[in-house]
Amino acid sequence: MSITHTAQGQMNFAQYLVHYLKPGGLITMMLLAFVCIGISIGLIALASRIMLAKEQPQQKQFFFTNEVVSLTERLYELIFSSTFILLFVAIYFSIDYFGTGNMPQGFWNKYNGVILLFFILASVLLISLVDTHIIPMEHVRPGERATMRLLGIFYMMAIFLWIKYVYNDANYDTIIMYFVTLIIGRFICFDSSIEDFRQPMSEAVKNLPLLALALMCSGIMALYGFSSDYLQKLNGVVLNLFIAQLFLLAAIFVIHHLSRRTGPFRRLKNPDDPGEQGDPG
Repeated sequence: MSITHTAQGQMNFAQYLVHYLKPGGLITMMLLAFVCIGISIGLIALASRIMLAKEQPQQKQFFFTNEVVSLTERLYELIFSSTFILLFVAIYFSIDYFGTGNMPQGFWNKYNGVILLFFILASVLLISLVDTHIIPMEHVRPGERATMRLLGIFYMMAIFLWIKYVYNDANYDTIIMYFVTLIIGRFICFDSSIEDFRQPMSEAVKNLPLLALALMCSGIMALYGFSSDYLQKLNGVVLNLFIAQLFLLAAIFVIHHLSRRTGPFRRLKNPDDPGEQGDPG
């Protein structure tokens, strides 16, 4: 896949790095990321409060806190998915933009599609590492995690379709086809059935509001970043979207670990189940 640049060579890597590390833009983007994640958690809490309005008073706080924790961690899982897929796609496009370095250009031209596929697969492994060790998602069950990974693919398709049609950029058609293939491969196998397709899709539909929140966070970061010229289109929209997602990831890291220490979103012990142990956080 070859990429067309309209203004390649205007700035080198070091100049871009200096631009991104300017304190004014750095602090503003970080604060905006905290606002985005804070608003998302607030909307999750509000929706949970409304849905649990009919619960018994002694049960309401237990169910409310656990629902907020579960939904918030699922939102984080979605943002992880997009961030690390964007990371490897951004590396791919950066190699094409800034040059292949010591890699022979002929090798890159011949195998860049295969390299991109391996990058996407590597992103899945990195997501698993982060959500189990660096920012542990302790309350996302395996079935929910699989649903979030499926929604993450739709999340990325939405982003790349937005790039394609808003920026009238056909450079990402191959990547979009990779994600379509991943979605199809998620359901189609020799022993698959209608039920195998219906169940995960049903769970994905139930979590669409979380996908909307994740897209809202990404959209706000991108809108401000590009409009303020902190994010640059010249060195690749994908690279700059990844940078925006990094701020969201940093905000999640801080909020998640602070909440585990202070306990405002720690799972509670069920008052009707004396044998149940609350999570230590």
